[in-house]
Amino acid sequence: MKTTFSITAFLQTSAPAMVLAAGVAGASVVSAQTELRLHTFVGPSHIIFTQILEPLAAEIEEASGGELTLTLYPSMQLGGGAPQLIRQAQEGTVDMVFSLPGYTSPQFPRTQMMELPGLSADGVASTELMWDLLDNGYLAPEFDGLKVLALWAADDAGIYTRDRPIRSMDDISGMILRSPSAAQAGQIEALGGTPVAMPITELYPQLERGVIDGAMVPFTTILDFRMHEVANYYTITGPIFGRSQFTVVMNEASYDRLSPEHQEILDNLTGIDLSRRATQAYLDRADESVAFVRDDPSKEVIEFSEEEQARILEALSPIYGEWAAEMDAAGIDGRAMLAVAGIELD
Repeated sequence: MKTTFSITAFLQTSAPAMVLAAGVAGASVVSAQTELRLHTFVGPSHIIFTQILEPLAAEIEEASGGELTLTLYPSMQLGGGAPQLIRQAQEGTVDMVFSLPGYTSPQFPRTQMMELPGLSADGVASTELMWDLLDNGYLAPEFDGLKVLALWAADDAGIYTRDRPIRSMDDISGMILRSPSAAQAGQIEALGGTPVAMPITELYPQLERGVIDGAMVPFTTILDFRMHEVANYYTITGPIFGRSQFTVVMNEASYDRLSPEHQEILDNLTGIDLSRRATQAYLDRADESVAFVRDDPSKEVIEFSEEEQARILEALSPIYGEWAAEMDAAGIDGRAMLAVAGIELD
């Protein structure tokens, strides 16, 4: 009886205090730290990881006073393969990912326009064009369920090989080359080569073993993925093969669950400004990579002349009409998108 009385008395006398405590606890839950998770295929030493993703995480934490944090998971630490990253974000398995639309080309036919030959003069122009297309709704259907935090283009796609140098487009004929996307695979085929699709993370062993002859890639990969160890010839092609696109996307529901204050922080730290920074990081890294192999006497850097670039573009010119026809068949106004880029088809 005594024990029962004591408990009852305690509950009666402390009920108001418990209600107050519950209210305080509820308030603390609202203001508690929110953790966002970003998953990516690149390792922790990759240029985008060190110069874009890590600084972004630090900026988010600082701007939110530590209430909002971004935890980075490099090297596919949360499982799956690189081509699955976009789907992981769409399904909400993770909050954010850094990936390439080209890894799942069929999902991004509009975005893949950036890989058409000679579309833009450089990565900066390509990034600005993509944001024009995004802001005007052309790319929106491809990012269903996602919020685009960054979208940018890389440096020019070049070609490096292990045993046979590429000094003109004629040398591509008969070669087996890794292609970063379906669009660039079509360009390799048009020049007589055989494209092989594979994520950049698989390229090193395939090139080392001679399974493929080389790869069409941004030259940032020379250092970021140690390709200088397995490739010997590097052909700077100019802006003729288009550019890979890169993106940081967020699950839309994850974004919607954030407080308006936290959403504003993300909005202020992402978007076209972050995309421009990422583009410049790639351009700078590409220059550094080319300088690195130029200084190695065992490597050779080859540059296509303007005449050779014009010759290749002439050979690839039918691709524009083919792409527009494919878009028409899919119910996409590809001609209107090309017009945004300043290209009018007959």
